[in-house]
Amino acid sequence: MNKINKGIFNIPLNPQNAPSSDVLNEAIESVVLADKFGVDEAYFGEHITDKHEKIASSLMMVSALSKLTKKIKLGTLTVNLNFYNPAIASSLISMNDNLSKGRLILGIGSGANQTDIEAVGQLGENVYEKMLQNHKIIINLLTSKKDLSKNFTKKTRVKKLGLGYFNKLYKDRKNLETIMPALGPNSHNVKVCAKKKWSIVISNFCSDEIIDNHINNYLKYSPLTKKKALKKIKLSKFIFVTKNDETAKKLIFAKNSPYLSSVKIIYDKLKFFKRESCFGNNIKNPTDALNNIAWYGSEKTISKKINNFKKKYGSISSLIYVNIPKAKNTIYNESFEIFSKKIKC
Repeated sequence: MNKINKGIFNIPLNPQNAPSSDVLNEAIESVVLADKFGVDEAYFGEHITDKHEKIASSLMMVSALSKLTKKIKLGTLTVNLNFYNPAIASSLISMNDNLSKGRLILGIGSGANQTDIEAVGQLGENVYEKMLQNHKIIINLLTSKKDLSKNFTKKTRVKKLGLGYFNKLYKDRKNLETIMPALGPNSHNVKVCAKKKWSIVISNFCSDEIIDNHINNYLKYSPLTKKKALKKIKLSKFIFVTKNDETAKKLIFAKNSPYLSSVKIIYDKLKFFKRESCFGNNIKNPTDALNNIAWYGSEKTISKKINNFKKKYGSISSLIYVNIPKAKNTIYNESFEIFSKKIKC
């Protein structure tokens, strides 16, 4: 079977009182290490009104990492395109792609938090449709052979002075990857992406049944061959790998476990909005949820889980390790290095 790429995802899920500077520096340090370890992709969440998730701009994180890393691809999960004028978004995306020398992956969304949508004055609007419309405009501006900038600057452009023109992607590339997240069962994002030949990232809060639903639906609606369609599917996972299964099970469910605290943050949010079904059936608390969605154990156990996944579905595009807040117990912090260096995908 073909190799699956490795990735790292910084959501992040920190305590509300965690200093923003510490959270952002942890995210930066984790991706610098990921690049050093040979990890293929890095992703950043984005919320503007969330005390737990303190990354306000995934594009700014890409910008910050573009000169601190060499090979790792840098992705937005997601930049909410409905929040932006397409001209501004196009310019920022172009700038990030050129700064990173073509390593940008464009994850798009319309704002998962209603508080973010209200903050930008779009509450009650069809933000999803606006996001798709803006994406079409942006991609045309970035990749079309025609000069579409005149649609924005026809009254003021001065050709001789070079005024009124948009910059393109790095070396005028046309292969910027667009991705969208998939959470709840029968996700609309999955159908849209499959039909448009875009990629999906299956959320790390999905149970096995929901993962199965997302993969099968993508294959169902995609016009691509199964092999090519699978290469459009990325899976994010809470993964804890340590010296043996017993230690892994004991630590991941411990009271001070950064995995358990991370899942509790999202569990409480999703339960409040009655969207906790993604965790699976008969889930009564964060411990149940974590047990149902995480992969934990020794190197051998994690490798076996990956191989079983590949046997069932085939080789998808990427397995993305969810970065968790740094813990006093260094065993938690060492897990990512073990995953990066010793686990074969």
